[in-house]
Amino acid sequence: MQQLPLDALRAFVSVYELQSFTAAGQQLGRSQPAISLQLQRLEEQLGVSLYARSGGRIQLTTAGTELLDTARAMLSLNDQIIARLTEPTLSGRVRLGITSEFASKLLPQVLGQFAQSYPNVALEVTSGLSKQLIQQADAFDVIIALTEAANAARMPAEQWLELRQEPLVWVGNQESYLLPEPLPLVVAPDGCIYRRRALRALRDAGIASRITYTNSDFSGLTAAIESSLGLTVLAQSTVPNHLERLQRGPNNVSLPELGEVGVMLAMRATDNSAAQQLAQFIQERI
Repeated sequence: MQQLPLDALRAFVSVYELQSFTAAGQQLGRSQPAISLQLQRLEEQLGVSLYARSGGRIQLTTAGTELLDTARAMLSLNDQIIARLTEPTLSGRVRLGITSEFASKLLPQVLGQFAQSYPNVALEVTSGLSKQLIQQADAFDVIIALTEAANAARMPAEQWLELRQEPLVWVGNQESYLLPEPLPLVVAPDGCIYRRRALRALRDAGIASRITYTNSDFSGLTAAIESSLGLTVLAQSTVPNHLERLQRGPNNVSLPELGEVGVMLAMRATDNSAAQQLAQFIQERI
């Protein structure tokens, strides 16, 4: 009887969620060629293609879509069994501060797995701008925040751990090429890394722009994009499936490169074993 390899299923899910073979390899401690080989063998075993690239995104084929939820369920069950049988009973309260786009897009699966694996731990999640979370660090046990390279260098090494570098991309809808000039922008309030990076890149490229909508909530920003109020900037892995990564804007203007930001994890010095376990859980999966 054939058996599906869990490590290949984890690679399959990670590549789709992170939208990158390289980032998936970094997350799983494997090289990019090793990840590609795992997925090639998985496709050969199943006799189907799982991925199809479209518009710069890694999309799933019909077979890939059918496999995704089942693969997540199998991995979650595996992680629950490991957690419950190899680790002592964990309980307590953990206050997690996280940037809103990662709370909405990247972490639901991770937090869901953690909650199922440790049902006696109470999670209190607060989302907001990275700048606000860092300023209010004493209010949290664990923080997931974004930072630029210059700021990351000033963070105490014993307090902050870089999980990965995340590319920033322009995001719009299917009708973004019809947007008027100057280029309308949908952004978070002043202090947001994405906002600062977008305005600087456009200014350096000589592209006129104007802010048409401001909202600190991720769902509010994506709703504004859907309504054709403008373009925005997001971390590559957090782009919703119903929106599009753009390389060109209205009138076929080439949009400037935005670089990367660091995804950082911090945990307060504490004897809170539940917080320590959550931090480790996130680190292993992001």
